[in-house]
Amino acid sequence: MSVLIIFYIKERLKGEVRFIRALEYNDLITRWGGVPLITESYTIDDVDKIKQQVRASYKDCVDFMVEELDQAAKELPASYSGDDYGRATSVAAKALKSRILLYAASDLMNVNVKMPEVGYTTPDPKRWEKAATAADEALTEALNNGYGLLKTSSTVTEDLSANYQNIFLDNTSTNTEVIFARMGTASNLGEGLSSLEQYNYPNGWNGWGGNCPLQELVDDYEIVKNGVASRFDWNNPDEAASPYENRDPRFYASILYDGAPWKERTVETYFDVDASGKEIGGGRDTKYGVDNWNTSPTGYNLKKFLDEDYVPNSWNFKAKNWIWFRVAELYLNKAEALYHTGDEDGARDAVNEVRNRAGMPDITSTGEQLLEDIKHERRIELAFEEHRYFDVRRWMEADKYLGRTMHAITVKKYPDGHKTYEVSDLRSDVGGDRIWDDKMYWLPILKTERDKNPGLVQNPLYTD
Repeated sequence: MSVLIIFYIKERLKGEVRFIRALEYNDLITRWGGVPLITESYTIDDVDKIKQQVRASYKDCVDFMVEELDQAAKELPASYSGDDYGRATSVAAKALKSRILLYAASDLMNVNVKMPEVGYTTPDPKRWEKAATAADEALTEALNNGYGLLKTSSTVTEDLSANYQNIFLDNTSTNTEVIFARMGTASNLGEGLSSLEQYNYPNGWNGWGGNCPLQELVDDYEIVKNGVASRFDWNNPDEAASPYENRDPRFYASILYDGAPWKERTVETYFDVDASGKEIGGGRDTKYGVDNWNTSPTGYNLKKFLDEDYVPNSWNFKAKNWIWFRVAELYLNKAEALYHTGDEDGARDAVNEVRNRAGMPDITSTGEQLLEDIKHERRIELAFEEHRYFDVRRWMEADKYLGRTMHAITVKKYPDGHKTYEVSDLRSDVGGDRIWDDKMYWLPILKTERDKNPGLVQNPLYTD
C-alpha cells in the first residue's frame, strides 16, 4: 500500500470520527443543552480531572460541532459506492451542520434563555442567515454529487405514494435521497433493526401493533381536490363520511387505516354494530380478530418503513436502513431559515420542491401563514422520522401539541354495510391524556450524575 493511500485513509478516518462525534454530541445537546466538551482520552486514574468537568455553554457546543464538521467535510469524500457505501461523507457532515444551525437559530435557544447552558443569552438575527447558508451549502453539495429527491414522473396517486414509501425501503446506493443512514442487514445476520414489521404489523396479520398513529396526525394530511389542497375538516359532511379519500399521497404510504389495501386484503379496524349502534363484533384487525392484546388503541397502524412482503412470525427480514439525513430535510431546513431572513420567495421555492415530489400543489401563502405551512410540511414529510419532538420544542410550541388530550377513531359498520367514523378521546392508559410542563423543554441532569460531579449544573425549573 502506497504512502499516499495510507495518508488518504488516515484523513478519511479522522473525518469519519469527527462526524460521528459531532453526531453523538448533537444527540445529547438537543435533549440536555450544553454538555462537557471532552477532546482527550481519560483513564481510571483521571478521576479528579473528570470531576472537574463542567457543562460547556450551548454556544460553545454549537461552535465546537460546526468547527468539527467543517473540518470533516474537507477530509471526507462526497459519496461512496460498493462496500464503502454507508460511510460518512462530506454531504453528511454538511447536512448535520445544517440541522445544528437551524436548531441554534430557533426560539427555544434564543427567547428568554435562562442560562447559557441551554441557549444564547444575547439575541442575534444573523443566526437565521447562518442556518440558511448552511442549508444551501449542504443542498448544493448534495445535488452536485448525485443526491436528490427520489421521485418518479407519474402523477398517479398510487405511484406517488409508492415512490415516497420506497425512500425507506430501498437500502442501496441507487436511493439518491439518502445522505446518511444506520445500515441494517438481513435477519439471518442477527440484525434487529429490520424487525420493524413484526413489531408494527396489525394484529390481524399476527403483528404486535406497536406504533399506532394518532388521529391528530391523520387529520393533518391534506385533502386534494381539483388541484387544490385544503386541511381536512370533520365539520364537512362529505369529508366526514369518507375521511380517507383524496388525501396527500404520503398519507397512503404512511398510515394503515380501515379499508387500506395491505398484503392480500384490506385493513379491518371497523366494529360491527346492529341497527341501534350496539357493538356485536368486529373486523380481523380488532379485538375480535386473531389476538386482542395487540389491537391498535387509535384505530390506525403504521405503514411507513414496513415491507409488505414480510411473512408474519417468520422473523425473516430483508435488510433495512434507518435514515438519519435525507435530501428532503435540507429543502425544509432551507425553507424555514429563508423565511426568517425575509426571503419568502426562496422559502416557498424550497418547500414546494418537496411538495411537488409528493404530487402536492404549491404553497402560495405569505407572512405568518407561510411559516405555519412550512412547519406543517415538516410534520407530514418527516413523520415518524424522529423530528417532531425536537421541532415543537425548538419552536416553543410543545404546550400546544404535547400538552393535550389525544384522539382515536372508532369505525362502526352497520348491517346495511355503511360505516360511520367517530373521533373520541384516546384512552388515558395508553397515553391519551398528556400533560406538559415548561421545564420539559430540557431534560433534567440526573441527580446521580450531579452527585458524582456537582459541577454539572441543573437545567432550568428542575430541583434535585
